[in-house]
Amino acid sequence: MCAEVERIVYEESVRTVDGQRELLEGLRARAGTMLATAFVATAFFGAQALDRHHGNWLEWSAVALFLTVIVSALIVLTPWRLRFAHHPHSLITHQLDREVPPTSRQVYRDLAYWNGVHFDSNGRKLEILLGIFAITCASLVGEVVVWLIALGGT
Repeated sequence: MCAEVERIVYEESVRTVDGQRELLEGLRARAGTMLATAFVATAFFGAQALDRHHGNWLEWSAVALFLTVIVSALIVLTPWRLRFAHHPHSLITHQLDREVPPTSRQVYRDLAYWNGVHFDSNGRKLEILLGIFAITCASLVGEVVVWLIALGGT
């Protein structure tokens, strides 16, 4: 095998980790949008509902769903320890500070391997974040429906 094959494998491993980074960025952008939408919905519907009632179980349910949206969206927005790159110190230690310098084939192979390790670790965390985001979405829909039911019942 030539170094070209290792380079291709390395570049593909970089592409997979970059895909995870893009997924995380998109997920966080959507979580921020959901958070803003929840605030607007609660301000709009909540003010109308609470002007008509003094807080029955429907309004309290909507408030609970609103709080669920806030907490779950903030969990998604919280920095998680995902790895999308290699620290330069680690590269220096493992690639340059050797008695026998590695070949370019060895470097490509080593970096591709560690990109795979990062991909697996990131994937587990992203699955959790996607599940939490699903809770955010369901809670927001539930909140709006409950507010509408509360407003329609008056």
